[in-house]
Amino acid sequence: MCSIGEDDFGDEGATHAMLPGSSATGTVLSAGSCSKCNLASDELYKLNFRAAECQLCFLSYARHKFRAALGAAKALPRSAEVLLLVDGSGASLVLLDMLHFAQTQNTFKRLHCNARVLYIDACGNDSLSSLHKLHERYAPFEFYVIQLNAEPKSLQSLKEYSASIVNATQQELRSLTARQDYGLQQRKRLIGAVAAHLQCSHVFESSISSTLATQLLTSVALGRGGSVALDVALLDDRLQDDIKLLRPLKDLNEQEVQFYVHAQQLQPFTSENELDQSSAASLQNLTSAFVANLQINYASTVSTIFRTGDKIAAKQQTNVDPTTTCTLCHSVLDHQLSDTLLAIEYSRAVSEMGVALQQHDNMEALEQRARQRLTAAQDLCHACRNIQAELTSGNIP
Repeated sequence: MCSIGEDDFGDEGATHAMLPGSSATGTVLSAGSCSKCNLASDELYKLNFRAAECQLCFLSYARHKFRAALGAAKALPRSAEVLLLVDGSGASLVLLDMLHFAQTQNTFKRLHCNARVLYIDACGNDSLSSLHKLHERYAPFEFYVIQLNAEPKSLQSLKEYSASIVNATQQELRSLTARQDYGLQQRKRLIGAVAAHLQCSHVFESSISSTLATQLLTSVALGRGGSVALDVALLDDRLQDDIKLLRPLKDLNEQEVQFYVHAQQLQPFTSENELDQSSAASLQNLTSAFVANLQINYASTVSTIFRTGDKIAAKQQTNVDPTTTCTLCHSVLDHQLSDTLLAIEYSRAVSEMGVALQQHDNMEALEQRARQRLTAAQDLCHACRNIQAELTSGNIP
């Protein structure tokens, strides 16, 4: 018989409960000897659960994670055309610096690919000066800019870029949760279209372990459980024209990103958007705040959440017919009449009918109405149908 709880919990409750761990920010120490190369260094980097090491040893360790993620899965063919996404975050600048370093090595260690940089402008010209500084530092790369809701043909080089007014469908959605979810799907669709326009076969995204842990929980909460494996995997093949989305920083944590930014003197810049609002303003913001708190107090728990995503198998698509995928997010459709989805639509139908349910004849019509709602938009998955329901008028473009 299991004895857990007999000795581990006293009169005061969980006396042996998990205690907060070390800070996610780590420590940059003063001068000393590196525990790995034994050389004197002006600055030592102390990661959690790792001995203090010099800057060169730390950079070598972090860059190895980047190369190992790509090499272990053999996800990037030789001489591939790569589109690298930069959003101003520390992680995206780390990815840019790592790729630049990998391409400036000798022939044996060089990462053989041709890279271009894309910045998606969501709020005008606020970040252009920072982008120009990046372009000067990483001159070999071509920089492109496009607005979030613009057509792919409006793509411009950084030197020639000027913002224009575009229509924003997000403002027609009632809740911030729906606007953020729709904006994310639109961003992915735009990235795929731009990659196809530039004839790039692969896209690099700068998601790290804590970001992917947040994405995993958010996807499940939003009803995207069927595609959550691809949302957090190294390789996501849902973009159009067989373009592959790669996440080579998936094994890095926030602490390592902050140290890398400090070591390379990178200057992150962020754009003001809805993600910066109150932590309780949307489901995504609430989940992000929850994971951020875990990262500070229980860093290993975030790793557990993230590693759980690695063990989830992606839903296999037995038919390559485009009609079997969602027109918005390109995930495999889930419109089959399952008990769970039927119960959700039944509950919505009850709320809409209100006092009319007192009539006995309406009970049979209620279930019929719920079934009709499930089959009304067969080209959208469950989560994207929820976005459609949040529109004040019209349909998802």
